[in-house]
Amino acid sequence: MDSPPTSRMLIPALVISAVLFAGAFMAFTSSQSQPGTIVLPGGITYLGPTPTTKPPAALVTDGKIPVPADAKWAERNGALFPYSFSYPETLSLGVFPDDPFDAVTVFYPGTDSNANIFFRVDTLTKLNKKQFIGKPSEYANAWWKEYAWKGVASVTAFTNSRGLSGYRAKYKNEQGVTPYDHVFFEVPGSPDLIIWLSGKIFTPETFDRLVDSVSWKKTK
Repeated sequence: MDSPPTSRMLIPALVISAVLFAGAFMAFTSSQSQPGTIVLPGGITYLGPTPTTKPPAALVTDGKIPVPADAKWAERNGALFPYSFSYPETLSLGVFPDDPFDAVTVFYPGTDSNANIFFRVDTLTKLNKKQFIGKPSEYANAWWKEYAWKGVASVTAFTNSRGLSGYRAKYKNEQGVTPYDHVFFEVPGSPDLIIWLSGKIFTPETFDRLVDSVSWKKTK
């Protein structure tokens, strides 16, 4: 007796299903032994985000923004003035719109970016400090008087590795302590300009390396 039509159709369907299942199972098993990738247009492969260590949410107890010992350093150029300096790439730097002094700050969680300004080009004519034009040493000795400092402890002349002449100043706070240094650089060919840097938010090692990297491109 011949098999009913339904039975004759069922057997091939079961065979095909078994083959498809075996193929899917083998593909799944193979995929478990391979690193997962998603192929993007142009042959680019995406392996997922690179694991990174998130920085602390606030300043460390000594008031310095942390910089990993193995941090890479990059170069930053001025927007208004032809200066450049190196800085740790882990720091998020920024400027303020329409700032005539090209000030640079650090944006960091839990801190005030206005208080984190560490680099600025002081234009003595705009600051009504014409008496200090061509006298950067005197400017460094008098700078503290308009801020919350109680006096100057020392002002020392030096030259960084880029050939800029500068003055490292130590100012006294209310306790008579000099918590961090300030640096004032002469600008070649522009006696009415002085580069100012503050070591407030950096460790001495980071600040010294930054200071030593400052340069100014001479204009024709």
